[in-house]
Amino acid sequence: MIGRFAPAYLMGAFYAIAFFVNGVLTPFFPVLLQVKGLSGEQIAFVLATPQVMRMFTMPVVSGLSDRARDRRQVMASLIGLTLGFSMLFGFAQGDLAVMAVGSILLVLSYCVGPLADAFAMIMERHGLGEYGKMRLWGSASFILGNIVGGYAMEHSGSTAVYFLVLFGFAIALLSTVAIPPAPPAAAPSSAAALTVLRKPAFLAVLLGHAVNQAGHAALYSFGTILWRANGFSDFTIGIFWAVGVIAEIILFALAGRMFRVVSPLKLMAGGAVIGCLRWLLFAMDLPLLPTLALQVMHAGSFALAHIGLMRFLREVVPTERAASAQGTFVIFNGLAMALGTALAGRLVPTLGSDTYVVMSVFPILGLIILTAAGGGARRLPAHDATFRVTGGEDLMPAPSPDAPAR
Repeated sequence: MIGRFAPAYLMGAFYAIAFFVNGVLTPFFPVLLQVKGLSGEQIAFVLATPQVMRMFTMPVVSGLSDRARDRRQVMASLIGLTLGFSMLFGFAQGDLAVMAVGSILLVLSYCVGPLADAFAMIMERHGLGEYGKMRLWGSASFILGNIVGGYAMEHSGSTAVYFLVLFGFAIALLSTVAIPPAPPAAAPSSAAALTVLRKPAFLAVLLGHAVNQAGHAALYSFGTILWRANGFSDFTIGIFWAVGVIAEIILFALAGRMFRVVSPLKLMAGGAVIGCLRWLLFAMDLPLLPTLALQVMHAGSFALAHIGLMRFLREVVPTERAASAQGTFVIFNGLAMALGTALAGRLVPTLGSDTYVVMSVFPILGLIILTAAGGGARRLPAHDATFRVTGGEDLMPAPSPDAPAR
């Protein structure tokens, strides 16, 4: 049993090591930019630019990965470039240089997660582990990065955080040796099967999921500000963020058993329903304990929907296009999240917490799109016999690559 799932342990180790730096970079990179002398508007530009640019860079990276003999080399090159720009950031002087290097650093780092997800989904397709149980180690490591980064910032300042970022990318680069080699495909997919990324039903599912997730834009961008306005301390706010990620980890760990016979589309739809309820309740400015409960709902609004999307991609996308499918999703997600963030930025100064009411419209629209796409999604070619778009565990032999998903 251990031998069979050894690749899953190795992939989990990669997630744990490589995602540590994300936990440092996400909350504290704005501080590093501020120390470099950037204004608030310039920092916002650096943080927003990667959201747009990765819509162009991720398809390139994923395409290289799908065509590479060894996908691990693409990951190693990507993290190596990120480490290089992180080192260059330390020497950058002047606003334009800092903004350019900082933006490129973030663009490259944002490509690591989707590429790792593509690797993990290929492994799950070949019975080498459960995606959720591999991915949860990345979420746990993210929390550790938050804690260590916060301690370094409080006790040693921004210089210590910068060297922690360098350390994080360095160990991430070393950890690429832990990524298991891609298992050989049982048989090459047909030309028709390889066109799934251009099917309207496939694109509609990705769009529906992305629109649903855009509802998180106000929380991700202005959640801390709104909680502060409601009188919560910074320590309490830190607890809020940690509870959300812990809930996500627990769901990732249990998803294999809990939702084995639930279809991917139903998981995404469930996430949309929970998200809509969550944002409506957030608008009520609830006290401590109810707010903690709303953060537990992150397991539904994000993790449940994310697991549904990963299973959908695993089911209908051939191995040869696994990374490219992630790249396509990044495009949709980037556009939807950029729209949600821009809208939240306009509304928060005037509406405050009532902005969350507007955010609840995104999961409603996402649910409508997913429902409309359901019929076409069920007719997409299936590439995995374990799960179906329509749900249910299949004990029959795997169909040919062109067999319709039931």
